[in-house]
Amino acid sequence: MSILSNFTVVDLIKTRSASVATITGKVLKLNIQTAAELHYAPYVQVLVNPKDKQFAIRACKEDAPNAIAFSKPEHEQKYAIKISSAAVVDLIRKMGEWSEEDNWNVPGIYFADEQALVYDLGAAFRPSPRGGWTAKRQKEAAAAAALTGTSQNEEVNN
Repeated sequence: MSILSNFTVVDLIKTRSASVATITGKVLKLNIQTAAELHYAPYVQVLVNPKDKQFAIRACKEDAPNAIAFSKPEHEQKYAIKISSAAVVDLIRKMGEWSEEDNWNVPGIYFADEQALVYDLGAAFRPSPRGGWTAKRQKEAAAAAALTGTSQNEEVNN
């Protein structure tokens, strides 16, 4: 009996990913880590699996069916990537049963052999405001609610 008989080989095909897709308005936004994980692919395809409520992006050639311009070369890609496709976003929202006003973050899983990232809508979470107008508005609403003795939910529903 080998000392390693109770061990299993680490699956290098799929790995945790730092990729996060954000659904906001009619835009699918992908963080900069997504571009890195797809090796700064200039084009991607968006695929959907409505039955399992998943979508994926995979690197492809420019002439592939429904190819979407994606990343600049590594040294030029400085910001998150936005895919402004109402068809893509509407389909994702429909699968997740999300309204157009809702914003969602969906973590990805990287599949090296497919050069693809898969996003499971069941793992989606609402983004927390980090600053700017939304955070200021929520802070003001909380302060006003505290003064009047109502909760934020009551404030929103009135």
